[in-house]
Amino acid sequence: MPKVEDKRHDKAAAFAQRMNRVLDFIDGHLAETEPLRLDALASVAAFSPYHFHRIFRAWTGETLQDFVRHRRLEKAGGQLVHNPAISVQAVALQCGFTSAEGFSRAFAQHFGMSPSNWRSGGYRQWDPIRGCAGGDRACSGLDVRMRCEPDRTVAYFRMTGDYRDTADEAWARCIEWQLSQGLAHQARFGMPLDDPLITPPSRCRYDACVELPAGWTPSGERVSRKRIEGGVYACLAYAGPRSGIGAAWIEMLGEWLPHSGHALSEEPFVEHYRPSVLPTANPITVELCMPLSGQFALSKDEAESA
Repeated sequence: MPKVEDKRHDKAAAFAQRMNRVLDFIDGHLAETEPLRLDALASVAAFSPYHFHRIFRAWTGETLQDFVRHRRLEKAGGQLVHNPAISVQAVALQCGFTSAEGFSRAFAQHFGMSPSNWRSGGYRQWDPIRGCAGGDRACSGLDVRMRCEPDRTVAYFRMTGDYRDTADEAWARCIEWQLSQGLAHQARFGMPLDDPLITPPSRCRYDACVELPAGWTPSGERVSRKRIEGGVYACLAYAGPRSGIGAAWIEMLGEWLPHSGHALSEEPFVEHYRPSVLPTANPITVELCMPLSGQFALSKDEAESA
């Protein structure tokens, strides 16, 4: 007979899956200029529309309107920096704003500077914890390789908060489940879904993922699934203290990307851990994979086999 604690855990896991479906749905529809309707989001999570606004605020700490607004602006902040060939107006439209003027006002109110000033280097002073400009950040060169990656279906376990605190908890849950399902030899992928240089740590989301074999059927506890999109990725083999992973991501974005001639796609970044590597080990060996836009073709010399 199931223990009371087990039943509570199952209910909590099911609730988290429903809310994460909503947050993923919002991220996938940020470009839409029409407001994201509360009743539609309630339907995604299978909650009553009558209570959903209270449930959403309790889960995220924000109203739906505030949450969508800051997600659109944070996405825009990343696009302005990492895709310099795209105009400010195009970024505004991609992030759900109907005019460049309205976007500029909202951006300046949130980040304390215009989109153009942010793009030209102001982003380096942004402190997401204080919500205002801070100190400059230096970057150095890295040996980054490009590679074509396949689509992957993964089970994922999400935690929200400072990556330094939440990653271990997410991995503990993920690996316990992975081993219980007999998937010990499957690759693992960490997905930091928010840019910690833009999004405050308390709102940063981290997914600990395990790749699922084709045709695999789960047993026992329900689990959230999603697809990691295939395509061209810029990859960096990193070996060192776990505390250095964040700095390596920053260097890829700040030093390699602007000089590479390529642009980011809108897919999340991925930490690729081999099956033999425990993601909580310190020091750690991991491959940092940054998704690139498909608007170019790799030459034979650029492409590497996985």
